[in-house]
Amino acid sequence: MKRKYIYIVGSLLLFTGLIGCEDMDDNYKQYLQEYNYSGKVVALRSYLGFERIALAWDVPKDQKSKQILIEYGADKQQKVFDHMMDSVVIDGLDAGTGYDFAVYTLDNAGNRSVPATITALPISQTVVDNLVPPTCSYVKVDGVPSVYWAGLSAVSMAFCKYSYIDYQIMSEDGSEVITKGCLKNANVTSLNRVNEWTFPAPQLSKGSTYYVDFTAYVYPISSDIVTMDSVPVNRRTRIMVE
Repeated sequence: MKRKYIYIVGSLLLFTGLIGCEDMDDNYKQYLQEYNYSGKVVALRSYLGFERIALAWDVPKDQKSKQILIEYGADKQQKVFDHMMDSVVIDGLDAGTGYDFAVYTLDNAGNRSVPATITALPISQTVVDNLVPPTCSYVKVDGVPSVYWAGLSAVSMAFCKYSYIDYQIMSEDGSEVITKGCLKNANVTSLNRVNEWTFPAPQLSKGSTYYVDFTAYVYPISSDIVTMDSVPVNRRTRIMVE
């Protein structure tokens, strides 16, 4: 009787073991099959802008990836693109905080790939409001009355290629516009930063007082990197022509 019991228990253990082996084999086979998911994007990177972020990545070379899904923010907003692409700009990021981004590929059935993730902090209005505008003063260069701007670039901002200054010089009582225009910074590369600018204004009369209203378009700097959008900083300055 005891031997019969041992045989029964042994048979049950063998049967259970065979079932367990089959289950393990089934689990293993799913990894031997052609892979089930679309490919993961690689080399995900971000570029900061004013209340927006540009994302770029390298697309996978598999045949299953058909769409791109981007999920971001604390509320998991989503953007779905019905074709493969390697970059996108996400606008409307005005929370003034860091955003977590996850980029997926989707197959024809809508199955997600493994995500590529990155965190980025766009330039907020608060950052722009804290930028210190350049100073403006009167100078004479080779006998010609001129307007001089200093502090166009700083630790927090850069006046570089594509930057410009919109200006208007008015009489002291505001009744007359002496001159106005746009000074375009077109003669430097994007890597060069200009700190000062002198503009000849021969229309200015000796002994007179004027107001200079100006807006300089500069690029905020984040972690020593010049961001991709210019923002306006403005000031009104009173100058006296000696």
